[in-house]
Amino acid sequence: MLLLEGIRKTFNPGQPNEKVALERIELSLEKGEFAVVIGSNGAGKSTLLNVVAGDLAPDAGRVAIGGADVTALPAHQRARFIGRVFQDTGACTAPGLSVEENLAIAAGRARTRRLVSAIRGTARERFRNVLAPLGLGLEERLAARVELLSGGQRQAVSLVMALLGEPKLLILDEHTAALDPRTAEIVMRATVEAVERTRITTLMVTHNMHQAIAYGDRLVMLHEGRVLFQATGAEKRALTVEALVERFGIVDDELLLA
Repeated sequence: MLLLEGIRKTFNPGQPNEKVALERIELSLEKGEFAVVIGSNGAGKSTLLNVVAGDLAPDAGRVAIGGADVTALPAHQRARFIGRVFQDTGACTAPGLSVEENLAIAAGRARTRRLVSAIRGTARERFRNVLAPLGLGLEERLAARVELLSGGQRQAVSLVMALLGEPKLLILDEHTAALDPRTAEIVMRATVEAVERTRITTLMVTHNMHQAIAYGDRLVMLHEGRVLFQATGAEKRALTVEALVERFGIVDDELLLA
């Protein structure tokens, strides 16, 4: 479903401040696989997501989604394949609009300026059905303005919006980093529920080592632009934070160890 072959990205090439952000990245995710990427500051996590999303063009290599080579496609054309949730809890929503208006925009159902009149009963029922499993009570707050929701609720709305277009790939760009630990855990549980229910291929970046170990089917550790380590299956389930720190010794202020 997602294939990265020989991805290389260098910033300021040939300059004194040249920085190799990604070097010979190879990654292949099957349909429905949930991969979690972790790495210390400057490891290349954000650059990797931006290359996948089309915000950055690689200097070398190939990006394919669902069997289609999208390397040359800009971000706005790639968006039909990709749903993305950012760290900023307000980045993916229109704060002044209601929950159902935001969802209607994401679903492509609202074709007029009067969004409320465009939202039919069947659409509202659909919105309730996708919100209810998250366990945050949002199915009862369809008329509430998004700006009045908690940070966790806003991220949950962003997550549902990202999935309504039925993309092939979901990108989670440190989407719990701005939340307090309790809220982050709630949003992660909601994320896992949504990913398991839709079986969407997911690529999540986090700076939280506990999340990287606890969630997903695959752990990918980046360091200085390279894939240092990957674990799946029983190997991943057996991992501990202490074992990773002892094995690699890569710790900085950005990584959360618990």
